Amino acid sequence: MTVERDSKVSAMKVLAPEALVRVRVNEAFTLEWSCTPRDLSCLATGWFVSEGIVRTPDEIEDLSEVDSGPGYAACLTVQLARPALGRLAAALSGDTASSVRPAALTAAVAHREPDATGDRQIRSLLEDRGRVTSWFRDMFDQAALRSSVGGVHTGGLVVEGNLAQVVEDVSRHHVVDRLVGSAVLTGAVRGEAIFLVSARISGAMAAKACRAGIGALVSRSVPTELAAAIAAPRGLILVGRARGEAPHYYWPASDAAG
Repeated sequence: MTVERDSKVSAMKVLAPEALVRVRVNEAFTLEWSCTPRDLSCLATGWFVSEGIVRTPDEIEDLSEVDSGPGYAACLTVQLARPALGRLAAALSGDTASSVRPAALTAAVAHREPDATGDRQIRSLLEDRGRVTSWFRDMFDQAALRSSVGGVHTGGLVVEGNLAQVVEDVSRHHVVDRLVGSAVLTGAVRGEAIFLVSARISGAMAAKACRAGIGALVSRSVPTELAAAIAAPRGLILVGRARGEAPHYYWPASDAAG
């Protein structure tokens, strides 16, 4: 691809990294993702968990990157345990809880298990506006693609009150997948984890966080109506406009009076 240089601009024009990735599962199913082709093991792990396909990490028996075919930036081969493979087959057939409809979330992923102590800790952290502001500042400071190229979404994994991981992708939904993957691969307690995202919180993002059992999803933008409808009865805390003096808190239904 030819890259033009504007005579009035000293820096060369650059493009946000996006490419097709092929995922072959148990030599039976093929998936295609449009994503930023980096840290693909983390992305894949998170996607299978956040879509409700994998419920425990050991259901991913093998995950490897192999030579990519024409038209693909990378190719992954994944071996799933039989129960997870059955869930994937159901998802691909359309008879699935992976679709973004509140009523379609399965019982296994619909509700985050309550933890009174953990929930109080999360709430206390989120109500500390200075701390939340510092999380976002540090997240953006560590976002290499955002700084060098732009055009990507950014996410942060907060564990025990500290920013533990920063991820980036051209897809805001894959940002959540990557955060889930980071939590799973590092052994974080997902019910106590807080996800920071630079984009608005869509229904699909809230559904992914619910399926993964995440404690809170926090954005500098706002949640959609569908995101709030999915999150409230399922124990997921949402925070919108987390960039000023008046963030919007969307507490789970059981906490609404608190």
